[in-house]
Amino acid sequence: MIEDAEKSLAEIAKNLTSGMGFEMVDVRIKMGRTPVLSVTIDKPGGVSAKDCADFSVLLEQVLKRESFAENYTLEVMSPGIRRPLKKQDDFKRSIGKRIIVKLEQPFEGRKTFRGFLREAQESTFKIESGGEIFEFEYENISGARLDPELPW
Repeated sequence: MIEDAEKSLAEIAKNLTSGMGFEMVDVRIKMGRTPVLSVTIDKPGGVSAKDCADFSVLLEQVLKRESFAENYTLEVMSPGIRRPLKKQDDFKRSIGKRIIVKLEQPFEGRKTFRGFLREAQESTFKIESGGEIFEFEYENISGARLDPELPW
């Protein structure tokens, strides 16, 4: 049931983001006493707090019009500096950046790889880690995100 609700929310959010010049990065519903509808948006150059607030107001109106749910908390946010990489385009846009990849199954005794993204093809991507190049298929990862080195 939650998967259906997330798909419905994702479709609504995707239509709204494209009309506003944003990209929908992620949608999640966290169940609890009051469900939390969490939508992550982005745009070239990043989103501001005002962007998130403006999007939140419009999304709230659409959700009410669509009778999506009666009682929930809506959360609209930026993906931040540790942006998740979910689609092939996310990987292509991140070539040259430091990422962290978590695999479904261990490869050479490891499930986690940190390194610089060197290539992003249709079904595979390559990262450079410890002077070696590793190639992974998108379908074999459980998650990936940017992993910037912070100056402190």
